[in-house]
Amino acid sequence: MTIATIEGDEIVIRIPFTVLSYQPEPRGFLVTDPGLFAPAVAREISGEDMAERPWIEPLVEAAIIRAAEGDAPGIKWDDASAEDQALHEADNDRV
Repeated sequence: MTIATIEGDEIVIRIPFTVLSYQPEPRGFLVTDPGLFAPAVAREISGEDMAERPWIEPLVEAAIIRAAEGDAPGIKWDDASAEDQALHEADNDRV
């Protein structure tokens, strides 16, 4: 199942209603009407945490990093930044 696709100049994420009823682990409630429940889930996906950061931001940031580390086209590594990070990690290893 493809969840994210490209439409024009946007990444579009689609979550089928059937996912809302799926429970690999008990949640303490059952979704009896996914179509009725979906707008509330969409509102929460679009919501923000206490720091006013969108809930989805960590997911997007992790996907960006994984794509870059997987040698995705369309990026240029900042060699100075990578070198600084390697030196920082080496300094921390000595402690």
